[in-house]
Amino acid sequence: MTETEKSETRSRLEGELYLVAKTRKFVLLRVDELLSEAHGVKYDLPLITVEHVLPQNPSADSRWVELFDSAQREHWTHRLGNLVLLNRAKNSAAQNHDFAAKKARYFTGRGGSVPFALTSQVLQHDDWTPEALAARQRRLVDLLATEWAL
Repeated sequence: MTETEKSETRSRLEGELYLVAKTRKFVLLRVDELLSEAHGVKYDLPLITVEHVLPQNPSADSRWVELFDSAQREHWTHRLGNLVLLNRAKNSAAQNHDFAAKKARYFTGRGGSVPFALTSQVLQHDDWTPEALAARQRRLVDLLATEWAL
């Protein structure tokens, strides 16, 4: 890749990745593979969906509105750091619940585990704040930038 291509790729990773429908799932799957250190992992692609931790449309009385002002929600909602992988059944149920409910009901599987390393990282947080999201965004972008020599 040229330096310009590397710079553009990193900018896209730092931007609103969710809005790039053709590549978002594949970027997240690559991050998941890197985090799990399980090269050659096989995924059942039709069953995997992308979920926002901070929801796209939180209700006005939710904790999300307390934790993120409107500018922060607009900035963070579609970025890599706010996205996780779920199976289709879990995703459709997760919706706009507060963080504690999402974490307990949708981001864990049977026996308290989740099949995606990317999603299991979220379980380490007591709350999902702008600071936690920013730190996760930096880590994930840096992980891909290192792997792809950006």
